[in-house]
Amino acid sequence: MPQAMKSFLKAYPAVNVRLEYRRTNHVYQACVDGDVDLGIVALPSRRPGLVVLPLRPDELVLALPPGHTLARKKSLTLADLDGERFVAFDRDIPTRKLIDRALRTAGATVEYAMELDNIETIKRSVEAGLGVSILPRAALQTEVRARTLVARKLAGRRFLRPIGVIRQRRRELSPAARQFLDRLTRELGDEPRAHA
Repeated sequence: MPQAMKSFLKAYPAVNVRLEYRRTNHVYQACVDGDVDLGIVALPSRRPGLVVLPLRPDELVLALPPGHTLARKKSLTLADLDGERFVAFDRDIPTRKLIDRALRTAGATVEYAMELDNIETIKRSVEAGLGVSILPRAALQTEVRARTLVARKLAGRRFLRPIGVIRQRRRELSPAARQFLDRLTRELGDEPRAHA
């Protein structure tokens, strides 16, 4: 998303783009109410009056503090998380529900150390050694380069989180919003992949 935003602003410097973080239910409501042109959500669901355009899914990976014993292993499965302290998303966030299902399926019972509503706070908590987490690989690039976090792929199938753009079905997009949507779907468009 940041790269698509940068390239759009470079191509259209006069356009005023406002980007806000909101909880998933608030993003849907803002689109329904017409408060925003577009919303981007994880695990998009069909809702009356809204259109969903799929984007490339996020790969979810294990995020660990560098000194953690699991950080030394090259190959990890969800079952390896059994008994670990875990920094999770809040229970009502769709990504949390996806991760909880995957952990149950793998037979892993984690100890929820913290439940938070955004990726940045989760990353800081994992860096502080409060637990491990499962987060989008793309969100960990800066910390992995700085060596404040270790990201490990989970063995087996890729663990993917669907992402989509939502917008009001009957609302005519402004030329700027249309151009931004076109750039998003061109740069981050859906690639057919199996979902975990």
